Amino acid sequence: MGGMDGRKERDTNFITDLTLGLVETLRRVWSAGTARVVVIAEGVAGVQDVSVTSRGGVERAVVLAWEQRHNVVMPGALRSLYMATDGFKLTWNYSTAGKVLPLGNMEVHPLGRVNRLGTGRGSGDPLAPSITDLALAEDPPLSISPNSMQRPGPKSLSACSAPSPPTFHTSKMFEIDSCQGFGRVVVAFPGRGENFPEGSYWFVDLSLRPHLLAADTHTYWRLMLAHLGMPQWQALVAGQGLTPWARQWYEVVAGYLLEGARPPRPAHQAQDHVNRLDWSVFKTKKTHHKTKSSKDTSKDSTKDAAAKDTGKPKE
Repeated sequence: MGGMDGRKERDTNFITDLTLGLVETLRRVWSAGTARVVVIAEGVAGVQDVSVTSRGGVERAVVLAWEQRHNVVMPGALRSLYMATDGFKLTWNYSTAGKVLPLGNMEVHPLGRVNRLGTGRGSGDPLAPSITDLALAEDPPLSISPNSMQRPGPKSLSACSAPSPPTFHTSKMFEIDSCQGFGRVVVAFPGRGENFPEGSYWFVDLSLRPHLLAADTHTYWRLMLAHLGMPQWQALVAGQGLTPWARQWYEVVAGYLLEGARPPRPAHQAQDHVNRLDWSVFKTKKTHHKTKSSKDTSKDSTKDAAAKDTGKPKE
């Protein structure tokens, strides 16, 4: 029993850190004996049955094999995420008028399902496009959405240096979220002559047009958490708008998300107020990186203190 309780506590702390405290603010009940965290929201009326599913991290060799197979280098933060948990899913329901409806959904595919876009066998299916479908979708090219360019972030892109969107002929795009059937989120890598950020995140709508979401993994992760996994949040961030059904739910549950992008903070304040996930803290397996022991750290701090003292003027 003690071992099970300890493992449950470690899993709870892991989920709390991974979601930047989002689940912790909602947590009320933990279902023991399962691999799933079940929580009930306290702060938002109607929200219930919040569940988080995570898996054990993959070995570094598995990530390297994926990179070699696709001839790309995975962004460091995304690599660390997969080494901590092989995929992630958070869902929650909403209770209204005596009915409980599935509403919130945040997902990152397990590494085994992170496939390159354009490997579909059939033609005409927007959820499994063929090479022909992708080629037909590229004329004319689509510009970056102004709304997406205004989103603040550690590496947010300015409107004056707006990159061109990825193309299916030269870029490599890998799906990490199927967006419940209304599009997909991809991690994109530029080809020759393309200038968008390597490892950036794009929303590909059902017409196979890419729209910028985030320039890096940290920004994308924070956007996903901030929008609570609300329906079609990717389209909202990309500036593509919402269906009437989705907009109605935003007005009921999280109307503040419809207010649009907030103005960026001053440069001297931006770095002080942005939460950045340190993905390395999630690694539960041994790595080849050397870390200082507590004894070495105390020695270093003693040396620094001594050097500081000797640098002071004599009284």
